[in-house]
Amino acid sequence: MQSFDYEQRNVKECEKKKNKNSKKYRPIDWSFYPTLDEIYNWLDLIIRKWPNIVTGFNIGYSYEGRLIRGVRLSFKPEKKAIFIESNIHAREWITSAACTYLIFELLFSRDYEVRRMANRLDWWIVPVLNVDGFVYSHEKERLWRKSRRPISDCGCIGVDLNRNFEYLWGQILGIKHDPCSDQYGGTHPLSEPEVEQLTKFINSNIPEGSIKIYIALHSAAQAILLPWTHTRELPVDYDRLMYVAKAFADAVFSRFYTKYRYGTSANILKCEEYYGTSKDWAYAVKAIPIAFTIELPGGGRKAPFELPKGAILRVCLELLDGLVGMIDAIKTLEII
Repeated sequence: MQSFDYEQRNVKECEKKKNKNSKKYRPIDWSFYPTLDEIYNWLDLIIRKWPNIVTGFNIGYSYEGRLIRGVRLSFKPEKKAIFIESNIHAREWITSAACTYLIFELLFSRDYEVRRMANRLDWWIVPVLNVDGFVYSHEKERLWRKSRRPISDCGCIGVDLNRNFEYLWGQILGIKHDPCSDQYGGTHPLSEPEVEQLTKFINSNIPEGSIKIYIALHSAAQAILLPWTHTRELPVDYDRLMYVAKAFADAVFSRFYTKYRYGTSANILKCEEYYGTSKDWAYAVKAIPIAFTIELPGGGRKAPFELPKGAILRVCLELLDGLVGMIDAIKTLEII
């Protein structure tokens, strides 16, 4: 395996070699929330620097014409895969920040447990799925949640992309059919280009059955959420899923004593059941055995989606710890 320098100076040196006429970006150091351009510039650097391990991929284009990008990290051939999608809700900035940190650690960490985790899987990571909403939340409205497609003649903008997946979509009721609702699920399943292209990419570009873990990264409930969101009934392999979720929570607690709840979405969140989520689609339609929504911590009750910049690195470290514990547990179940 290629030898890595854990120090970030390698990435910074690569940055210095860029064309002098190109736009300059802040090097990502997890002391601030990067913009979409800064994330994509950073991805370009690591793809160029480590082409034998990091491969860029494009899912497609958003409604406003922005490219939806990801990276695949593969240290050894013919491994089972993990797929992570992040920032499907625009305002949840900590999720894309944590994704970049995860990529960095997978590449550069000298920690034995992290290296073992990196080598066990092929990593498919999309740091920002809702690219239009993410840019809008940086430039116009910090707490924007949805996409940015106008909804016919009603004057409302955007769809909750995490209500637009095809699993049980048609059973959405009440306010979620209101185009002005933050949880509006669109006119029909896969009506939004971002969701349609994500599902098409997974179906067409990743061998069927190779994805064993699907993570939808969110904030700010500080929880590991199992299927289902549409009912409080438990999934068939509930005990196995809870074993893995507990392993994540225990590993997170070991560093800063942060407590994560874990259980099914409908039972943990105790809100009205809803449909069309990526995690339930991954679990029910794609038959991915471990499909979780991981809700990272937030900024408290008054500002749940505005986690202070000083807490970014702590949350990133906890996510890394949790994934190490989770994937160790999955290994014992012989899923990977």
